[in-house]
Amino acid sequence: MEFELEEAPGMYAVIDTETTGLLPGHRHRVIEIAVVLLDAHGQVEREWVTLLNPQRDLGPQHIHGILTADVLAAPEFADVARELGELLAGRMVVGHNVEFDLGFLRAEFARLGFAVPLITERSMCTMALAGYLYPGAKRTLGACCSAAGISIEGWHSALADTRATAQLFSHYLRAFPSPPPWQWAYDEVRRLRWPSIPGGEFTPTVRPVHAGGRHGWMSRLVDQLPRVPEPPQADSYLALLDMILADREINQEGADQLVHVATDLGLSRSQVDELHRVYVADLADALWTEGFEVSADERNDLDRVAVMLGYRASDVDDALLRASNGRYVVPARPGARAFPRGSTMVFTGDMVERREVWWGRAVAAGFLPQEAVLPDTTFLVAADVDSLSVKARAARELGVPIVAVEDFVRMLPPHLLPSSDERKAG
Repeated sequence: MEFELEEAPGMYAVIDTETTGLLPGHRHRVIEIAVVLLDAHGQVEREWVTLLNPQRDLGPQHIHGILTADVLAAPEFADVARELGELLAGRMVVGHNVEFDLGFLRAEFARLGFAVPLITERSMCTMALAGYLYPGAKRTLGACCSAAGISIEGWHSALADTRATAQLFSHYLRAFPSPPPWQWAYDEVRRLRWPSIPGGEFTPTVRPVHAGGRHGWMSRLVDQLPRVPEPPQADSYLALLDMILADREINQEGADQLVHVATDLGLSRSQVDELHRVYVADLADALWTEGFEVSADERNDLDRVAVMLGYRASDVDDALLRASNGRYVVPARPGARAFPRGSTMVFTGDMVERREVWWGRAVAAGFLPQEAVLPDTTFLVAADVDSLSVKARAARELGVPIVAVEDFVRMLPPHLLPSSDERKAG
């Protein structure tokens, strides 16, 4: 059985979700959803929000800030599906990077056996609108709201983000005539049939406040990052990267999710590598512009991000030198262009010469070789910096810089340098 609305009190449904991961098709679930209903003029008609019990672990809690105790008594998606469908039916959905939220909602309804008409091409994205209205506009919700004089209160809270997105959309709506140029799309949405979804009574669960406000220098930098116009999927991918890295954390699971996201978006390996290169360079630009100096902690965090994205600390040196027109002073410390004597290090991969020879060179140069990558390891020397060895995976997990053999050779004093043939990795 399906239903079709005859009349609707308003025109838009602004949404935001918090999720256990990035991939709706890989067991990741919605754990909080908020909806703000707007009329045709962008005025708020109603707000609706609830936490959801996903019946699984909550994923990156450092991002969404939701604790297991918060969702134990929360309804499951099946409990709220009917009311949520009634809120969305007949309205044009609005979101910031709306494709992400729609993908998760479609997947949640599909788990219940319902195909719902939540069509990305018939929705409105404030991230895209910002770029259309204001060339040069930044990508994140925080940056777009800041430019419009809108404050966001709450730490990755679905309701806080939805309220901010609703205000942002209302602000953008005033830049268009009435009716807006997408009226035809809304008229199509009004005619779309929704399935009749069963449901009963439930009590929405609102999250308690564990932390207030977006904070941290990395979060500020992320809000300054510019858009990347090509390929067309770039900003959708980078918006998720922004979200993960706002707190300087990306573990192996998050890295694997990004690979799946890139695949789902149709991005090639070379395109992703270029996006990561640009991302590191843009972070360096934003960091230098912010204060014209880089603290040791900031540099360590920037190195960690670069390593997470497959780049080396020396790439960060180069990016900061470009950003500063050569004024940045490369520190002689772990994670920068050079590593001081006494630094701990590990070798991985097959090299032309025996491992014992390289070990001896490292000791003679004042380094402290180790057999395994540990949390206090300073750097890893790899025959292939893209190595999938146990040591390389551990280095990426721990944020330990991975150095190519050629770069390690440059650290050695002249009398320890191997011949050109010996430097080649097998």
